[in-house]
Amino acid sequence: MAVSNGKVTVGTAATVIPVSSVNPFELHIHNDDNTDTLFIGDAAVTSANGLRLVKLESMTLLMRPADRLFVVSTKSGHSLSWLAITKDI
Repeated sequence: MAVSNGKVTVGTAATVIPVSSVNPFELHIHNDDNTDTLFIGDAAVTSANGLRLVKLESMTLLMRPADRLFVVSTKSGHSLSWLAITKDI
């Protein structure tokens, strides 16, 4: 099992969470902002079509090696923390 983590600053353009693995992994994401919502989805995510991650909320997703998660905000400088736990096969 390998663990990696980081922070991403999100704005109004879709931003990828920079995680990759050759094995399946759990991706834990946290909206660090105490006022605004983040929106998650694919490369075409917007605040109108994304899954909401409200202020200070966390979410865990099971990801495959080729999966990529994108995040967008309605403002610039929105902070997101992430933790990836890679599953050994």
